[in-house]
Amino acid sequence: MKLVALIASERKNGNSEISAKYIAKKLNAELKILRLTKYKIEPCKACYACLFGKECEIEDDVYSILDEIEKGDAILISSPVYFLDATSKFKALLDRGFLALQRLDSFSKKNCVILTFHGFKEAKGWASATHLILARTFCFNVLANIEIRAALPGEAFTDENLKKLDLAVEVLKTGKKFVAKNQCPICLNTAFRIENGRIVCALCNSEFDRDMNLIKEGKWFIDLNWIREHFFKELVELKNEFKRKKDELKKLIEKYI
Repeated sequence: MKLVALIASERKNGNSEISAKYIAKKLNAELKILRLTKYKIEPCKACYACLFGKECEIEDDVYSILDEIEKGDAILISSPVYFLDATSKFKALLDRGFLALQRLDSFSKKNCVILTFHGFKEAKGWASATHLILARTFCFNVLANIEIRAALPGEAFTDENLKKLDLAVEVLKTGKKFVAKNQCPICLNTAFRIENGRIVCALCNSEFDRDMNLIKEGKWFIDLNWIREHFFKELVELKNEFKRKKDELKKLIEKYI
C-alpha cells in the first residue's frame, strides 16, 4: 500500500507528521508526505475554465499535488487546528478543488482517514469539518474523521491518543467505516446548525432530533453523481446564464455604485 499524507503544518516531526509515520509503519505502507506549506498554491480566480475542460491558467503546484494523490492507494489527512479552523494552506488547496473534478473516478476509489489535532478541548473548533469538506469534494471514501487533543510535539503518542491512531490503522486495513460519538453518521461531520428545532448537518444536510436520531438523510457533497450534476451541469449553466445577463447585470451595478 502507498499512503499519501496531506499535512498542512510547518512543524517537522510535529504531531501531524509523526502520526502519519506511525500509521504507515503499522500498515507496512510506503509513505508519501505532501507538506502543503512547501507547495505554491495560489488563490482560485473563479473563472470556471476547468469546468469547461480547459487547463487552469494559474501557474503553481496544485496539479503536482493532485498527481501525487493519484499515485496513492489510500489518503491520510493529518493536520492541526489554527484559530479554530484548518490552516491557511489547507484551505487554499480546498479553494482549488475544482481541479480535482476530472479525477473523481480515480479519487473515489481511495480510502481516507482524517486526523485533526487540537491543543485545547474547548477550542478544537471546526477544522475537522474543513478537512472533511476537502475529502468529500475530492470524493475520497472517508472511513473515519478523528479529532485528537495533542498540542506539544509528541503528545500524539500518549496512551489515549495511540488508541485513536491504532483505530486509524484498523479502518485503513479493513475498509470499515467508524462513526465517533456526536458525529453525523452519514458523512462523519462534526459541525451542525439548528433549524426549526432540528439538528442539521452543515455538510450533508441530514436532519436529526436532539438525541441525534436520524430524521432525514441528506446527500450534499457525498454522492459522486451529485458532484457531477452540480459542478458540471448546474455551475456550467450558471456561467452561461451570466454571459446571457452580463449587460443587464452591469447596468444594475452601475445604478448603485
